[in-house]
Amino acid sequence: SGALTEALFWKEMTENPAILQAQLIQVKLQEQVREERPTLKPGVAFPEIQAESAFSLFLDTKGNTKVLFEKGGEERLPIASLTKLMTALVAAKHYDLTQQVVITSRAIAEEQNLGQLRVGDVFLVEDLLYPLLVESSNDAAAAFAEVVGRQVFMDLMNLEAQALNLSNTYFVNPTGLDPDDPQGPVNYSTGKDLALLASYIVRTYPQIFDILAVSQQDLLLKGEFHHTMKNTNELLGFEGWPTPIVGGKTGWTPLAKGNLVLVLQSPKDQGYLVNVILGADDRFSQMKTLVSWVYDSFLW
Repeated sequence: SGALTEALFWKEMTENPAILQAQLIQVKLQEQVREERPTLKPGVAFPEIQAESAFSLFLDTKGNTKVLFEKGGEERLPIASLTKLMTALVAAKHYDLTQQVVITSRAIAEEQNLGQLRVGDVFLVEDLLYPLLVESSNDAAAAFAEVVGRQVFMDLMNLEAQALNLSNTYFVNPTGLDPDDPQGPVNYSTGKDLALLASYIVRTYPQIFDILAVSQQDLLLKGEFHHTMKNTNELLGFEGWPTPIVGGKTGWTPLAKGNLVLVLQSPKDQGYLVNVILGADDRFSQMKTLVSWVYDSFLW
């Protein structure tokens, strides 16, 4: 019976080309709709994001991107410790992960001693990435730069930005700290550039986001306990969204205020949602508003 029905169907299609053509057009339209998703639902009100800049990007499994929300997305702003996304990328790309890095007194002297590192500690690159990213250690960032020399490292960071066409991004230090002179140069970028940087990292160096997903972990030195690292990202334990968080990076200085990059898996496992908040008094609440709006306002 099933075979007979199918045979009669295809006989009708052969004898009536117009019906066959209509069927093919319908299939093509369905494929086009799928390719264009996510699509904004009609009549959706845009959120009020209390930040200098907010940006949300959909990154599919082929590397294609689609902007979902933008507020001041191309405005150059200080980025504080979001800088360390590029610091980590340069270290992971240009250093051997089993290479040793010595923590010097100069690295420890870096302002705001985050990371609890000690002079004379010797870490493998792959291990030092943890305090750099989990607890945003400025000492770890300075130590990475000292391996090839600070100026060479800064050149590498800016060359990577150029290679990724991040035309509104520039780095003067590997930490993101504000300059001592209020009129001095500062690391700057935009919501759009940071979303593109995070998109590149999550696709090509996913181990960086594996580290950024760690809430708390003991750091070991030669197999012995060094200290317990606690992530500065308060949203890692948040479960109010339909897909899991892949990882994120925080940043804060008096000049930059609160910054946050947060990457989540997209609905239907189609790729990633890459979200950026810059210049917020409460970066976590504003990120919640942005991400919740993205989930609720699009057809996936």
